Amino acid sequence: MSLVGNLEELGLGEILQIVSLSRKTGVLSISSKGRDGSVFFRQGEVVRAASSSYQHSLGELLIQKGAIDPAMLHKSLILQQENGFSELLGVILVKNFHISQDIIEEVVREQIENVIFSLFAWKEGTYKFEVRSSIEVVDGTKMDPMQFMLDHGLNPQFLAMEGNRIQDEKRQATEAESAGGDRSDDTAGLTFNLAEGSKPPAVHSQLVQHQIVVVDDDGPTLRAIAEGLTESGFIVHAMTSSEDTLVKVDSLYRDGERPAVLIDMIMPKMDGSGVLGGIELLELLHNNFKELQLIIMTDYHHIEAEKKIGELGYLFVIKPRRIEISTSAILNSFLTRVTDIIGHSTKSETAVKWQ
Repeated sequence: MSLVGNLEELGLGEILQIVSLSRKTGVLSISSKGRDGSVFFRQGEVVRAASSSYQHSLGELLIQKGAIDPAMLHKSLILQQENGFSELLGVILVKNFHISQDIIEEVVREQIENVIFSLFAWKEGTYKFEVRSSIEVVDGTKMDPMQFMLDHGLNPQFLAMEGNRIQDEKRQATEAESAGGDRSDDTAGLTFNLAEGSKPPAVHSQLVQHQIVVVDDDGPTLRAIAEGLTESGFIVHAMTSSEDTLVKVDSLYRDGERPAVLIDMIMPKMDGSGVLGGIELLELLHNNFKELQLIIMTDYHHIEAEKKIGELGYLFVIKPRRIEISTSAILNSFLTRVTDIIGHSTKSETAVKWQ
């Protein structure tokens, strides 16, 4: 998976959610108005962050917190140099000066949060996420030992929500100041449990209409299917890309909704490397939202893909080709099959093909 684009089109919060859900290891690089930032992920969790406009060493931060004094920092740096910079500064402080590991972790976590929250203010620029097998070494160079990296990372879902909340507070404060009055912040009381991952509050509301997310990169086909399902009484969320779908599904899930997801099998992968993007999306949703009803649609057979769908325990349905989508009888027959599938529990049944 490789994500490349502009911050104007996909914000940092959405990018963090996508990498979190994909559980990838790699580096997110951001550039904006001459500034550079980097966020390092290990299996979808944030373990380090750096910014050219927010630079503090671990030693400086620990001195500010009163955890160490300048003399101790100086001795630690000498030891680090004598050992060829083979150990991170935090390790030396814990091992040789008996500084609490909890204090190191607290300072590192706070610093990573501050760096990332500052990146949320970058509203324009470019981003690029590159998958790596390891982030201990970047571009052939061992990670700067003067900096810091968490063994157990921060939850990107939390960082995304909190970063957006902070920006909303700043925006509301600016608007209130411009209007010459005070404005209350309805989001100030929100709390987030870092250990909860992407799990939403336990909400099980009875929906009057069933929600469905439809994903297809072909505009006319997506529009026809979305309109048909809307007429059938569904609340339809039409998506053209895997990235937008992950963000939408995660948002609905957090609100307590459990939508069905109808996915076109033949779409670009998220890194543009292949055409079975629907299978890639299916696996990501399967790994992160196991309660959801997922259905693959395709207008032609692909033996290996169909085998994979079956192994995951899902159904696939043959959809009309683009030249057939305007034929009412064919489209209605397809929509009837889809509504029949949604009316039954597909995850508990053996996956079969719907002709």
